[in-house]
Order: sequence, then C-alpha cells, then structure tokens
Amino acid sequence: MSDVILSIDCSNRWSCLGLAVDGKIAGERNLDLGRAQAARLPLLVAELLAGCGLNVRNVTCVAATVGPGYFTGIRIGMAYAAGLAFALGIEVVPLSSLEAVLRSCPGWDRGVKAPLIAASRELAFSSAYRDGRPVLVEKERAYEELLSELHEISCDFEMWSVKDARLFATSSCEGVQHIANPSGAAQAALALERLHTSIKPDELRARYLREPGLGRSL
Repeated sequence: MSDVILSIDCSNRWSCLGLAVDGKIAGERNLDLGRAQAARLPLLVAELLAGCGLNVRNVTCVAATVGPGYFTGIRIGMAYAAGLAFALGIEVVPLSSLEAVLRSCPGWDRGVKAPLIAASRELAFSSAYRDGRPVLVEKERAYEELLSELHEISCDFEMWSVKDARLFATSSCEGVQHIANPSGAAQAALALERLHTSIKPDELRARYLREPGLGRSL
C-alpha cells in the first residue's frame, strides 16, 4: 500500500493542494478561488488525486495549514482536512501558514527571510527564518515594528508575501517581494518533513494569533 499525503492550504487567498506519494511529490493545484473556495475544494482534491490514478480512499495522511492567515480560509481548510481524516481514520499534520509562504520563496533555505500574510489594515502576520530555521516568533506586526526586529537579526534580509493590496495598506511596503502564489508542492514537501508531528483530527487547532471578535477578520 502506498503512502499518500494530501496537503491543504486555504489560509492566504489562494487554495493550494499538494500531493506526495511514497515520499515523492506527485502533483499540486494552486488557484485563487475567492468565495468559491469552500464549494470547489472537494472537486479540486478529487481532480488532483485522479491525475495520479488515486481517490480519497487512498489518502493515508492529511496536512493542513492552521494559521495564521485569513480567518474564513483557515476554517475551510481545517474543516475539510479534519472531516476527511475522521472519515478515513487517519491523522493530520498541522502546518504553519507562514512557513508555507516561506517554502514557496526562491532560495527559502538561504539567508534571513520574513514571510508575511495580510492581517488588518495596519498589521501583517509575520515571522522570520535564517537558513530555513525560525528566528522570529509568529506575530501580528506593524511594518516599522517588523523592520526593527529584522534589523536586530541581520542587516541583510528579505520580506516575502503573496501580492495583496491589504498588506500594510497604510504603509509603503518598501522592500516586500512577491511570490505569484503559495506552492502546494512545497507544502507537500514540508508535510513530508513534519510527519512526526501528526495528530488526531479532533486535536487540530487553529492559530489565529488574535482573540475572536478583536480586530477585523479577512
């Protein structure tokens, strides 16, 4: 029986799916679905699996980004992942949405890189990694706050985000570079590395990094 890992990320505007079979990346789907995300996610999963001659019954583990990021997208991705895991009697690998952005960046494991996801009008969810290892905790930060903390780590750093008009909407965003979209294949590779962190679906928890009802949801 093959090991089939399905990764799901709906936390950052895009709906990104990745598939790994027997330790190798087998496919991905990356689409900006907007409000159609919830309705089309099961169909995208079926299409991705069918492209490899598989169906949902063949999935042996699910990975899902649990935040931080878009409130509704996180719930959609986690709900689908947990529901599928419950039905199949398998476990779920929780992934950081910010690390998913990092893994989609060119040269993600070299130098100091700060992945960003739009939060509120003045803030962004952010963290930082040096050579692929975390050096700054995940947190909502203002643009100037992030720059200050990054300068304490290194004078040479990069900030990366999916292009989003809501990112630091009241600031210049100078120096922020953009990826076209998060990569489902990169997230599937991350899931392979994190298989040892798999949990039961009823243990899956979101990381919103803000209390419910505080601030503007995306």
